[in-house]
Amino acid sequence: MRNIKTKLLLFIGAIAIMVSCNDDDSLSVDSIPEFQSVDVVISSLPGELFTFKGVVSDPAGIKSVNISYEPWFLNKKIVKDSLPETYEISYSFRVPEDAVDNSIHTIPIAVSNAGDKTTTQNIVITLDKDIENPSIQIAQPVDGSTVLIGSGIEVNLEITVTDKELAEFKIESDVLNETIAVSGATYTYTKALDIADPKSYHFVITSTDVSGNSATKTVVVNVLNQLSFDVMYMTDVKDASLLSSDLFGIPFTTSASTASTEDGFVFTAKYYSPQVNSEVRFLAQKGSFSPYTFGADSTTSGGLVLSNSANVNPIVLPQKGYYEIQMDLRDSSYTITPYTPSDTTFDQVYIIGTGVYIDDTISTCTNNSTGGITCWNFASGKPFVKNANNDYLWSIDVTLKEEPNNSGDNGFILNANAAGWSPFWRLDDGTEPTATVPNGGVNYIFPDSALGKDYTFKFDTHLNRITAVLR
Repeated sequence: MRNIKTKLLLFIGAIAIMVSCNDDDSLSVDSIPEFQSVDVVISSLPGELFTFKGVVSDPAGIKSVNISYEPWFLNKKIVKDSLPETYEISYSFRVPEDAVDNSIHTIPIAVSNAGDKTTTQNIVITLDKDIENPSIQIAQPVDGSTVLIGSGIEVNLEITVTDKELAEFKIESDVLNETIAVSGATYTYTKALDIADPKSYHFVITSTDVSGNSATKTVVVNVLNQLSFDVMYMTDVKDASLLSSDLFGIPFTTSASTASTEDGFVFTAKYYSPQVNSEVRFLAQKGSFSPYTFGADSTTSGGLVLSNSANVNPIVLPQKGYYEIQMDLRDSSYTITPYTPSDTTFDQVYIIGTGVYIDDTISTCTNNSTGGITCWNFASGKPFVKNANNDYLWSIDVTLKEEPNNSGDNGFILNANAAGWSPFWRLDDGTEPTATVPNGGVNYIFPDSALGKDYTFKFDTHLNRITAVLR
C-alpha cells in the first residue's frame, strides 16, 4: 500500500512540475498584441447599429478581446481557446435610443495574448452620422420645356446642390457628361449649350456627399426645329409662383392627339369654369410661363398667339360650366365647346389617410363613431364640402402634420362611402400625380416638406382632377 501511495505522490508531483513549466512558459511571452487595422472613428446615431471592425495579431496567440463601455452597459468579452495568431474583430452593437445627438464617446478595445499581455485601442464613436441625401435645385432649364434651334444658345443649365458636406457632382446626357469633385455645403453648376440636333434631351443630375448619400434628379428639354410638343398644360392662374407652390395639380394636364397629322400639334383640355369670363392659358412647360405660353390673338377670333409670359391675352370662357378647349399649332387656332356632364354624382366624398387634420385638431385617424384610432380606414374619413353650383366639385381645408398615432407613411386616398371602401379614388402617381383613378391607382404619400402647412384640396369627380394649394 505504501508503495502505491508513493507512486501516486511521485506522479502528481510530476504533473505539478509540468503545469508549473507551462505557467513559466506563458509568463515568458515577450510579444504584445498589435492592431494591423482598425476603424478608430465610427459615425453613428442614437438607436442605430454599428460594428467594431479590426484585425489584431500576436505570434503568441490571441487569447481574448474585451469591449467595455459602462455608460452604454456594454461589456463584451470574446475568449479564444484556439489562440489564433491573427484574429478579425467584428462585433455589432446598437447605440442606446436615449444617447445624445452629436455627442462623442470613447470606447476601449482591450486585446490579450496567451501570456496575458494586453494592448488597448480606443475607438471614438461620434453620434453625428449624416443620413440625409443632398438637395438638388434646378433653376434652369424648366423641366419639360421646349426650345427652338436657333443661331445661339439653346439650353442654359443652372443647378445648385446643397448638403452638410458635398463630395461629387455629376451630370449625364447625350450632349454633356461631367463628373466634378466638390466640397463644402453648396455648389452651383452652370453651363450654356449650343445644340444642333432636334430631340428630347434628358439631363440626369446626381449629387453625392462625403458619407455616400446621393440624390438624383432628371430634367428634360425638348429641342425642336419646328413648334411641336410632347406635352401641353393649361392653367387658370397668372401668378408664376402658383405654378410651383402647389403640392400637386397645377397646372392642369391636357390630352395630346395621337393622329398622325396632329401628333405634337393638337391638344385638348377639359375645365370647369366657376364664373363668367374665366381666363385660361396653355403652357408648354409645367413650372413656368417661359419660354412658351399660348393665349388668345386679340386681332383674330379663335386665333392662338405665342408668348413667353403670363401677360399674353387669355382664352376667355364666357359662362359658368364645363368646357372642352382645343388648341391646334398647325394653324395657330383654338376652339371652346361648352358641355354638360352625364356621369354619376355622389352624395358625399371623404378624405382618408394619416397626417391630415381638419381645423388643425381632428385627424383622419380619429374614428367618426368611437373616437378611437383607425388610420387609413373609411370609418375615419373626413367629409369634403360640395360646391353650391356644381355637384361634381368638392373642397376641404386641411393641415398636414406628422401623425403621432401611426408609424406608417403620411398620405391619403379618397372615397364616397362612410360605411365601406367602394367607390374610392387613388392617384395616378405616388409622387407627381396628375389625375385621380376611380377604384384604382396608388396611394399618395406626402413629402416631408409639405408637413406643417395648410392646404385646400379641390376634387372634381367628373374631371378626375384634384389640386392641393397652399392657403
